[in-house]
Amino acid sequence: MLKIYTDGSSLANGKAGSRAGVGVFFGDGDPRNVSERLVGDPQTNQRAELMAMLRALEIAPAEQTVQIISDSQYSIKCVTQWAAGWKVKGWVTATGEKVKNQDIIRVLLDRMEERTRAGANTYFRWVKGHSSDRGNVAADRLAVRGAKIGFG
Repeated sequence: MLKIYTDGSSLANGKAGSRAGVGVFFGDGDPRNVSERLVGDPQTNQRAELMAMLRALEIAPAEQTVQIISDSQYSIKCVTQWAAGWKVKGWVTATGEKVKNQDIIRVLLDRMEERTRAGANTYFRWVKGHSSDRGNVAADRLAVRGAKIGFG
């Protein structure tokens, strides 16, 4: 099983002029590692976290079982717990609002389904952020670097 660390970062998250970055860590010196700016708006941490997971699934071969390791409980729960209910309700929340970030979440679910059809699985594992987990620290560095691309 391929283990991939993902992280998102947003400088000035939730404020005007925020800048988000995506980090994907396959391993030290791995050419598949990703450090890039989040494309599009809004430039939030949650969107960057979800996009990091999506980028990991886009890069890893669909026929390979992967474990996405993330410090974002929100992102993990989006695809493992909440999405099924959102689909049934037409992508609206219990309060009738459109599900935020569904543009990324729906593509993430498609990539997971493609992996399943290819005979592989997608697993998720939560790790505490900003702790001693080396892979998470590396993914965070990549995400922060991505958020700074083109800055100043």
